[in-house]
Amino acid sequence: RIVTREGLVKNTVSIQAPTYFVLHSNDTGRPINYLFSTNIAIKDFKGHRIIVTGEEMLDERWPNTPVISVEKLEAIP
Repeated sequence: RIVTREGLVKNTVSIQAPTYFVLHSNDTGRPINYLFSTNIAIKDFKGHRIIVTGEEMLDERWPNTPVISVEKLEAIP
């Protein structure tokens, strides 16, 4: 399914995580989604609040935190 989420981009803590970047909630600070993209440099947004749109899917190793295949990403000033 296609979703839009807002949060803060950080590096993942676990080396076993499905991607290098995770989106954290602005309210709770907890991980919302892992972020994956082959054509958008997510590392350029590390430490920034963003709005991300893309297809949400599950990785069987991480059932509580879905992965978003990023289609659109924009920074929030």
